[in-house]
Amino acid sequence: MDIAKYIGLFLLKNNFVYLHGLGNLELKKKPATYDGDALHAPEYDVMLTPGGSIDDTLANYIATHEQTSISKAANTLREFSTATRAELAAGKEVEITGIGKFVEQNGVIRFVTNPHLEHTPPAVPMLRMSKRLEEAPDFRRESLDSSSGGDGQGFAMGRIGFLVLLLAVVIAAVVFGIRYMNSPDEVTVTDSLVTQPAATSPVITQPIDSASVAPAIPTSGYTIVVNTYQTRAGADRRAATMTANGNQVQVINKDSSNYLVTLHVDTPPADTTRMLDSLRRFFNPKGVYILR
Repeated sequence: MDIAKYIGLFLLKNNFVYLHGLGNLELKKKPATYDGDALHAPEYDVMLTPGGSIDDTLANYIATHEQTSISKAANTLREFSTATRAELAAGKEVEITGIGKFVEQNGVIRFVTNPHLEHTPPAVPMLRMSKRLEEAPDFRRESLDSSSGGDGQGFAMGRIGFLVLLLAVVIAAVVFGIRYMNSPDEVTVTDSLVTQPAATSPVITQPIDSASVAPAIPTSGYTIVVNTYQTRAGADRRAATMTANGNQVQVINKDSSNYLVTLHVDTPPADTTRMLDSLRRFFNPKGVYILR
C-alpha cells in the first residue's frame, strides 16, 4: 500500500490533507507574474501547518481505492507517520512523489515543494452558445408561376392540407398536456413512502383483515453531532470536507466557543444505538452523539 502516492493524489484533488503527527498539507496557488512583456502562469506551492483535527477522509479515500477496511487504512497511515518522524529525526528526507518532500530543520518539520510541480485545476463548465446568423433568414413566400396552371394549384392545396394536419397534431398535444397537468393522479414522494397513481379503471374494494396488516414502524429525525470545534473556521473546514464526500452537514453555533458539525438522520428509535456505532466508525470514534 503506497501511502505517499495516495497522499499526493488526495492533496491534488482536495487542496489539503491532514496527516496525524505531521500536520496539514495545503496546496496554495500563487498569482501569475509579469516579467517584462511576458506573463508567467500561476504556480502552486505546498505548505505544512502544524496541528489539525482528527480527519478520516484520507483513510476512507485509501480504503475505497485499495478495497480494504477504513480501520486498516487508518492504522497504515499512523505507521507511515511514525516511520516518517523517525526518518526525519535521523536526518533523512521523506519524499511525496511529484509533490515534494518532508525535511527537518532545527528540530522543526517542514515541507519543500517540488520545483517542477504542475497542477491543472478542473475545467470550469461553460454554456455553449450558438453563433449568430450572419444573414437574416428570408421568410418571403415564393409566388407561383402563372404558367404552371393546375400543377401550382395542386401544390398549394397540398401545403394547406399539411398545415391543417400539423395544426391538429399541435392542438391534440396541447389538450393532452393540459389534461395531464390537471390530472389528480400524481405521484407524491416523501422520505420513506411513494404513493402510486390511482388506477383509472373501477376497483372493487374488499374488507381488510386488520390482523393481517403489519403495523408501521415509526421513524424519528435526529440531529447527530459528528465533531465539536472551538473555532468557526475549523468547523467550516470539516463541514466542507464531509460535503465533498457526499454528506449533507450543518454547522450549529452552540455558544461563543463551541461549534457543532451535525448530520440529520431519520431512523427508528430502536436503531439509534446501531446508527451511532456506524457513524462513530466512519467519522469520529469518540465524539458522535445525539443533539436532539
